[in-house]
Amino acid sequence: MNYVTRSHPGLVRVTMRPGKAPRTRLAALVFSGLVAAYATAGTEDTPSCVLVEKEGKVELARKGSTTWSVAQVNDNLRPGDRLRTGSRSRAALRWSELSVIRVNELTSLEIQPPAKAGDKPQLDLRSGATYFFSREKPEDIQFHTPVASGAIRGTEFNLKVAEDGQTEVSLLHGEVAIQNPQG
Repeated sequence: MNYVTRSHPGLVRVTMRPGKAPRTRLAALVFSGLVAAYATAGTEDTPSCVLVEKEGKVELARKGSTTWSVAQVNDNLRPGDRLRTGSRSRAALRWSELSVIRVNELTSLEIQPPAKAGDKPQLDLRSGATYFFSREKPEDIQFHTPVASGAIRGTEFNLKVAEDGQTEVSLLHGEVAIQNPQG
């Protein structure tokens, strides 16, 4: 069952479970928030993101490699690179000059190439949780999880994937379009 909950004004939480079809026939669920307009920006000559903070066990596997190495602050991540955090560990990735993704403990993610030239890279969250905050104009962040794909056009949100693939998006400001194989 897919469902939407509101725990307080300004927060919208969407949960999608594996193998469950949405109740509507819409191609994507769209939730509107406080943002009326957004802008996207990106350059192809810069890295996708930079590791700006780490605490505990944070590892990095470069594109095409199965070998994990200890990640270092200021490591550049490019499409195809994977990052994971251990128990009681966390990290922060700077997506742009004023946008940061905080990575919680026991999280595994991969940076995916942009859907089209000029777009920002995409986030493939395989398990765990991330928190995104931007001081810039709202950006269009594309994400993938084991059971859903979507785009978030907002300034603050939490994206969480449970071990069984259940995906939860907690949106504080902005809007989200989300879909799964059933629609």
